[in-house]
Amino acid sequence: MRKNKIVRACLKSVYTDYEVKGLNLDKFINTLKRQGIELYNLKKFGNKRMLVSIKFTDNQKFFAIAKELCYNIKKLGENGKGYPLLFIYRNVGLALGVLLSVLIVTFFSDYLFSFEFTGTGSVVKHEIKDYLYSQGISEFSRFSQIDIEELEDGILSCNEHLSFVSVKKRGNRLIIESALSTDSVKTLNGNVTALYSDKEGVVESVKVYRGTATVEVGKEVKVGELLVDGYATIKEQTVKINVLASVTLVCSEQFVYRSKDKGEEEKATLLAEALYFDKQPIDYSVTVKEENGEYIYTVSVRYKHILIAG
Repeated sequence: MRKNKIVRACLKSVYTDYEVKGLNLDKFINTLKRQGIELYNLKKFGNKRMLVSIKFTDNQKFFAIAKELCYNIKKLGENGKGYPLLFIYRNVGLALGVLLSVLIVTFFSDYLFSFEFTGTGSVVKHEIKDYLYSQGISEFSRFSQIDIEELEDGILSCNEHLSFVSVKKRGNRLIIESALSTDSVKTLNGNVTALYSDKEGVVESVKVYRGTATVEVGKEVKVGELLVDGYATIKEQTVKINVLASVTLVCSEQFVYRSKDKGEEEKATLLAEALYFDKQPIDYSVTVKEENGEYIYTVSVRYKHILIAG
């Protein structure tokens, strides 16, 4: 009973739009008014056509009068403050499905379903996974209970084979990117007061534990450019400190392969992959041109280059 009262209350603020066609529209309008049907947004187009809105609760009475007087009516739609509730009432299954989907996505978005290991350090992924388990992080753990920065530091400190670790949440996966300490990474030890770039590239990430970053993600840097400086501002005072930081660059290089044969793009790519296997390649693209009866294949390679100071 209470449900029906709520529905009836909502219907009072719902209106139906109609198109009416027929002769002597004034007679039709007067008949509707005598029957207590209120008319809204009435617009007449000549003597044979009009647009009108009525309360949803008057629909049956409106149809009966139109049929008796032989008028052609066409329903154009419904509107009003109560229409959203009327739509939900008519489409309970759909509304419940949407609500359930939202609740499921919201509820499960905080849960970890799987791990993904990338970078050259993935060869020790079993050791990394053992560390994750030792910290209580496993499938179906909650992301809200994981301290990403603390986890990165922990993985790096517990594995002497790694020189770099980055942890990110992507959907319901935990992405662990790592680099072996034997990679071609510029590592600075001792009392380092600055970190400089030894390659040209675009900054992908900057992690500073001590010092002050002088570049931002997305910035193009040149060889010799200062990336992290050895100072910090403490209570408006600038003091010199040693640098502890890592910067990841996305670098681009080209490998050229010459051949008298056409259609060897795949071979050129394989040769480039063999040359850059010890780096962290992102992608390869090949262009080819013919010159003096010879095919020149140029493979553009993008790869990650990690610099560490500390």
